[in-house]
Amino acid sequence: MHNYIHPGNTLTLAAPYEVNCGDCVQVGAIFGVAKSWASPGEAVEIVTTGVFDVRKCPKQVWETGEKLYWDNRDRKITNAAGGNCFIGIVIDPVSGQSAELGRIKIFGLAQ
Repeated sequence: MHNYIHPGNTLTLAAPYEVNCGDCVQVGAIFGVAKSWASPGEAVEIVTTGVFDVRKCPKQVWETGEKLYWDNRDRKITNAAGGNCFIGIVIDPVSGQSAELGRIKIFGLAQ
């Protein structure tokens, strides 16, 4: 196929804000995890699909299979839909409210 470019599991985009390796990034309707540090406007490669351990909103309990959303204002993943973009699902439950990380499957779109 002459018009195929690549699978799209990673994309190089302009960072919308300063990001560190492993930070979640939303650019328009694209969501992913940064592979390196980048300053705003600088090119950064993001992984748009896969399973990751990510920062979550404090004091939330997550259940396996629960929908997750990106809070672009606080730059954290939450289980509260309220105006946030759907980005994936919980893979492993997080029962401790003090837990800072959660294991999730992302789909690459901020819907």
